[in-house]
Amino acid sequence: MWAGLYLGCHAAVSARPLLAKPDVLLLDHLQEVAAEGDGIARTLALDPELRARALLACALHDLGKATTAFQDYIRGQAARAFPHALAALPFVLVAERALPGPPESGLPALEATAAVIAHHSPLHPRLYLTVEGNPPWEPGLEALLDALRQLLAGFGIEGLPDGASWAARAWALLARASGPALLLAQELAHEGGRASLRGLLQQQDPRRFAAVMTVLHLADWRVSAFAERRRPFVLGADGRARVEAWLAGLPTLRCFQREAASAHDVPVLHLRAPTGTGKTEALLAYARDSRRILYLLPTQATANAMFARLRSMFGRDRVGLVHGRASWLLRREVEEERPEEAKDEVRDRLLFARVFAAPITVATLDQYLMGYLRGRHWEERTTLARAAAVLVDEIHAYEPYTLGLLLRAVADDPPRRLAFASATLPDPLLHHLPRGRLLEAEEPFWRRTRHHIGLHDASLVEEGAALAAELCRQGRSVLAVANTVAGARDLYRKLRALGLEDVHLLHARFVLRDRLQREKRVRQVRPGRCLVATQIVEVSLDISYDVLLTEIAPPDALVQRMGRVNRQGHSPPAPVHLFLRTDSAVAKVYRREVLDMSAGLLRDLPPRPTDRELVALTCRFYEVLTMRADWQRELEEGYHTPGEIAHILGCFTIDLTDEELRARFATRRGLLSVDVLPACFADEARTWVEAGARWRLVELLVPVPLGWWHAWPERFQRDSGLDVVVTDLRYDPDLGLLPASEAGEAVVEPAIW
Repeated sequence: MWAGLYLGCHAAVSARPLLAKPDVLLLDHLQEVAAEGDGIARTLALDPELRARALLACALHDLGKATTAFQDYIRGQAARAFPHALAALPFVLVAERALPGPPESGLPALEATAAVIAHHSPLHPRLYLTVEGNPPWEPGLEALLDALRQLLAGFGIEGLPDGASWAARAWALLARASGPALLLAQELAHEGGRASLRGLLQQQDPRRFAAVMTVLHLADWRVSAFAERRRPFVLGADGRARVEAWLAGLPTLRCFQREAASAHDVPVLHLRAPTGTGKTEALLAYARDSRRILYLLPTQATANAMFARLRSMFGRDRVGLVHGRASWLLRREVEEERPEEAKDEVRDRLLFARVFAAPITVATLDQYLMGYLRGRHWEERTTLARAAAVLVDEIHAYEPYTLGLLLRAVADDPPRRLAFASATLPDPLLHHLPRGRLLEAEEPFWRRTRHHIGLHDASLVEEGAALAAELCRQGRSVLAVANTVAGARDLYRKLRALGLEDVHLLHARFVLRDRLQREKRVRQVRPGRCLVATQIVEVSLDISYDVLLTEIAPPDALVQRMGRVNRQGHSPPAPVHLFLRTDSAVAKVYRREVLDMSAGLLRDLPPRPTDRELVALTCRFYEVLTMRADWQRELEEGYHTPGEIAHILGCFTIDLTDEELRARFATRRGLLSVDVLPACFADEARTWVEAGARWRLVELLVPVPLGWWHAWPERFQRDSGLDVVVTDLRYDPDLGLLPASEAGEAVVEPAIW
């Protein structure tokens, strides 16, 4: 219909049809995006006034493609074109000001205008500052505007001027400003006085602007990127049926899982259940009738594992993955299965997943928090999270600053459902979370005795090595956890010197390729095998060894380490050897007073504690910890940061070239790191780049503490061809990336909670 209407009115005034793409008419595209946007706006339950602005943005977002320069460009007759989003500015501004404004608004409502000019580049203070000129338009523009007016009237949006009046008003704006880029700097009158258009766009209601941008982006992407196969946007009845079928297929549905399934009217749920009792099943049961699920985890490894698990339940098209290496992970998978489709397939999967638009999104908590720090695509992330069931697993794993960020996010923007879960959810931490219903696993699970603890006033590295070697010779599988990479390496060396062959080292300073190979190997637990690791095993690996040797650490961390031996509790209590003596390097990872407090609490613990007693231990620790002035200060700092950034930026996306803002754009404190390429892999990396496989470079990167960069700046150089930082520090295949000196490594690792 619309193509016929457009071609009929266009033929008399123009020699060529207006195109959005080489094979798509512009009006057809705008009509299709508007229709898609209407469905999304209704799914998000936007109020009628905001829905009208969202559909206005959808209908006009590509209007700027009607310029002569763009039509030449789309036909291959020009190398570049005037930014079409900017070209549309005066026309969408005229149209939006003709709509009735939101009630009690002191500023003109310009959410559609802001969304249109920023639908290809984030809205920020320097957007289009360097663009000059006023592009000529193709004949037939007024007819196109009349067709768009009729299109919007079909969605119940009235009050827009006819094509001639619409164009005349836009030309008048441009005449005063001498071009659309300068129009952004033009002052406009409003009830509160006068302000530049750029300033008015910044001051729009962020939540309303974000909703309009979300509708526009999702509609445009679904029409443009998924024209042949549009991925599902909500879980739908079929998805809910899969959850029901999965739960029904469990041998027995435990009491707390059934309670979670019936808690559909509970907006906030707190879940405490020991490791291996079905916490994930309970969370999904709680969210089973939600239209969207956002599952948040503390590490990439835990997110990867949950992604694989949920995708096996719901299918590939319904589950997305978002973290710093998700693109590489998906690309590698598709390359192995369908190499000819890899690039497009990964692009399509990531496009929706990265903005939380898949029906089920698995992500690290950092990705969620970036939305509230105004990171890229904050508009979609915050809008879609608000409309989802947000499940925050392993809530105990976060430092106070990160916890403060999270508390502010869910306080300002509560999702439709919210759950916090942990095997060791301490009451003092629970008191900081939003008020909700506490659901615990039934008492028999808490009475389990899975561990037999022995305290050693000795060093894990010095005295523990002999014990680990002896246990392995007895045929026991042994997990040894050190608090520093240097300590883990030293213990590994000692075990090899003692003649132990089936011993493996795992820490964060291996290149990704080596680390993944090591993780795969150590998941295969067998008699006599020893795994020496750092804290990365606490929430990253689903393993169950026979014996644990560990350095002293905070109780919640120790409970997580203990969860890696006798994980299901089906065996007699597993030996846990706790080594209390640490060196100064360990005290730079965990504060000395925190370690001393942990040791004191452990001395009061029964040798064979129940899971309930371990939770009580963690509660006593947090009772002291959360009362500390420094803990509370970091929590408050995290809590206030999103509000401070929102006050500064308004509707703008954060500008990471601004040093002050970049310093605030952090989701965590503590062991900050940067990825570098060991020089020994540089030739391999160049070969990949020359072969068009730049995406694989992440396999050869290793994270190092920022302190290393400051301590040995001469050892790090940026390679412009590879676009990565290369280090000439020695990389040992058995030990990982080595510091310039073992003493220097201890100095540069800051303390964490």
